[in-house]
Amino acid sequence: MTRVLFLAESFHPVLGGGETHIRQLASGLARKGMPASVLTRRTEASWPEAESLDGVRVLRVGPPGPARRGKYAMVPGVLRAMGRQRDAFDVLVVRGTRVLGLPGLLGGRWLRKPVVLQCEVSGEMSGRIYTWGTRWDGVPARAVVKGAVLARNRLLRDADAFVTISEGTRAEFLAAGLNSDRVHHIPHGVDTERFRPAAPHERSALRAALGLPVEARIVTFTGRLLRGKGLDLLVDAFADLALRLPSTRLVLVGSGRGQALDIEDALRAQVVARGQAGRVVFTGRVENVADWLRASDVFAFPSLFEAMPLAVIEAAACGLACVASRVGGVPDVIQDGVSGWLVTPGDRGSLTRALEEALTRPDLARGAAARASTVDRFDFAHSVDRYRALFEELGSRLS
Repeated sequence: MTRVLFLAESFHPVLGGGETHIRQLASGLARKGMPASVLTRRTEASWPEAESLDGVRVLRVGPPGPARRGKYAMVPGVLRAMGRQRDAFDVLVVRGTRVLGLPGLLGGRWLRKPVVLQCEVSGEMSGRIYTWGTRWDGVPARAVVKGAVLARNRLLRDADAFVTISEGTRAEFLAAGLNSDRVHHIPHGVDTERFRPAAPHERSALRAALGLPVEARIVTFTGRLLRGKGLDLLVDAFADLALRLPSTRLVLVGSGRGQALDIEDALRAQVVARGQAGRVVFTGRVENVADWLRASDVFAFPSLFEAMPLAVIEAAACGLACVASRVGGVPDVIQDGVSGWLVTPGDRGSLTRALEEALTRPDLARGAAARASTVDRFDFAHSVDRYRALFEELGSRLS
């Protein structure tokens, strides 16, 4: 029996696409007879050092504190915990290469365990993620970072397997010189029974339960409220639309609290400044994301930088009209003009026009196409089976 240990920079109760993916994958493996554990950071001192969650053992190491500094300070604690757990797992899976990739690989080699490096975001292997959106995003600094990343990648190539989550990240990993036989393309999967279209009577009941106006046209975003998600642009686009479509409401599902790039307070202030306080709903951190999506009409995802956003797959599974940026793995999910609208990232005008078209000329065919594509390509059970087969093959090498 193969046992899996996931290393993750952040995990529940942090809510984000990557955190949700690891939680669902680990619990899915456990239900299929493959015990799974998660080793992560104890971001808040009040969080337990160990607990069981959905049949998965969760272990947390310090130090608590701000996300940007703490995620690097966690490395010594992670390595010590790996040593203590050496007899409790057979395969090590490292989510993301930025912080835990190299330490995880070296620790796995020290413990003589197969190591899987799983893609987290775009730009990990090219180095783009390290400078994007910062004051260092210029040619000289980028060249220095690229040189350091190339040196690191030569070490990372020793991993037993790599998992990519979008066509773009797969191309990026192959361009880094990784052995193609070790690169496994496994997109995120979603529970297409939980995330499913709502019949009109279900949508009305959900809106009543969630306190949303039954007759309004509702645009929803789900995810963390962080810089780089394009949410300031979305608020401005919505304010423009609200002048012409006063019955429209914007719902921002999620929170940015405790994250390094948190802009939640700034967004709330922006909403007030644009005179939209009565039309924009901030839900804060919620567990029932499917209910909010199924109560909506249009899904908006104006992110500027992504790999494979789970939020878009969930919205597509709900059969929503999706308006999203043409970034990362989004085009893997949404085909422009067929299953939704793809817009230029950072372009307020194209975002506003696409949202208006989605709101005023509802195209049920696009939502149906999004649902059909998701069921066919992003079903959660199929994704778990592919991960399970990979981990079993790696675990058999220990025999």
